Amino acid sequence: MTKTLAPIRLAVGGIIHETNTYAAEFAGMTPLSAFERYYGEDIAQAFTGSNHQVGGFIEGARRHGATLLHTFLGQATPSGTIEGAAYADMKQAILDGIRQALPLDGILLALHGAGVADDVEDIEGDLVAAVRALVGPAMPIAAVYDLHGNMTEQMQQACDLTLPCKLYPHTDFQERGIESVDLLLRMIRGSLKPVTYVRRLPMLPYIVTTNTGFVPADVNEVCRKLGQQGGVIDCSWFHGFPYADIAAPCPAVICTTDGDLALAKRCADEAAAWIWRHREDFRPGFPAPAAGVAQAMAADTGPIVINEYADNPGGGTPGDGTHLLRALLEARPASGTCCFASINDIAVVRQAVHAGVGNTIRVSLGGKMGRFQGEPIVADAYVKAITDGRFTNRAGSMFEGVHFDLGAMCRLVIQGVDVIVASRAEQIYDAEPFLLHGIDAARYKIIALKGANHFRAGFRTLAAKIITVDSEGLSTAAITSFPRERLAAKVWPLDDGAILGE
Repeated sequence: MTKTLAPIRLAVGGIIHETNTYAAEFAGMTPLSAFERYYGEDIAQAFTGSNHQVGGFIEGARRHGATLLHTFLGQATPSGTIEGAAYADMKQAILDGIRQALPLDGILLALHGAGVADDVEDIEGDLVAAVRALVGPAMPIAAVYDLHGNMTEQMQQACDLTLPCKLYPHTDFQERGIESVDLLLRMIRGSLKPVTYVRRLPMLPYIVTTNTGFVPADVNEVCRKLGQQGGVIDCSWFHGFPYADIAAPCPAVICTTDGDLALAKRCADEAAAWIWRHREDFRPGFPAPAAGVAQAMAADTGPIVINEYADNPGGGTPGDGTHLLRALLEARPASGTCCFASINDIAVVRQAVHAGVGNTIRVSLGGKMGRFQGEPIVADAYVKAITDGRFTNRAGSMFEGVHFDLGAMCRLVIQGVDVIVASRAEQIYDAEPFLLHGIDAARYKIIALKGANHFRAGFRTLAAKIITVDSEGLSTAAITSFPRERLAAKVWPLDDGAILGE
């Protein structure tokens, strides 16, 4: 009689939050209620088929006939430091879920890498260490991260496989999730014994896209070539996240090989040395909002996308900054040629809902959540549309297939500019928020939006040109302007005496 092998059992869980510790001063700490919380099979229902780490886990398990035991997943739009009790609650939900799912063959974790709680500077390291303590040293554990993580020793030591996504915009999340399942199953079946080496760089990271023509794309190519060597399983790098006052908000190269630590070290050292030699190339230079708007209005073609780097909700900002919107209004573009999405102001949304579509209201829009956000825009606004704020990211965009709920939203027309107002902060990934409000963005000369880089995937075939503008703000490119009280060592460009070392 042929023995039937039982399906491999893999537990899935995660906490995904990019923490801007500077934002807590203005928006407060991030409570548990700010997180989308999924338990058990609700996780599969929410993320099957999506460009998300968990979407990749699900697809990878399907391909191999493995069984997934979903525990808990919590995720929130980047924001201020997480309340200690909120993190503790989510951590316990994952540990309880894993305990209930035992016996298991392996663990899959969807994490970010830049999470900070009130009493835990490195929530990912703390979580994976707790998972390791629960399941013991022999259980294979794989984690898939956002590349804007700040890699720590604890994160490395507790996981057998650490895979940051490689692309920014992160259009490869599902791919990396599938890869993590492939590698984890090789471990379980005894054909892979991964060893990992991490090389950290003493530099603050600039947030720059991996699209062709930008220096992170060159780093990816260096890592790709190193990864082609025999015995190398993966060579990647964490870009780091600079908007956190922690010990080491720095880039790191991570290389995993099949049992060859010396090879892993050589590859990580080579990639890190390349980054260090080219560190000056990472400094971005962006025009101010008024100058960027002037460039867009003078252009002969369109649509021109203008993105507001300094108030990027994807970097943890409040999303109610008025610098770019004010520049647009002051430039007085022809009516119906410019649209903007989205500014976070729940009070104005409620005002529009109360007035109703077709009415004109006097608004004090944005600029309410801190000294970096600019003054509120006081103007008459025509209420063009009101929606429930629910949409799904389209194919090809960042987080393809992921559902969003920004609460009630409205479309206002202010001085001929179509302005979308949301009930909570969120960066713009593609044209869906515009379409939700009856705006065909392709017909506009100027599309203005909040975001640093993720929009590039969703607008790559629509935009004739992209103009990035910067100002003061909680995600400004001027990363040296943030106070640093917790740095553990000298870092460039704060200190030209910083050295890569051996």
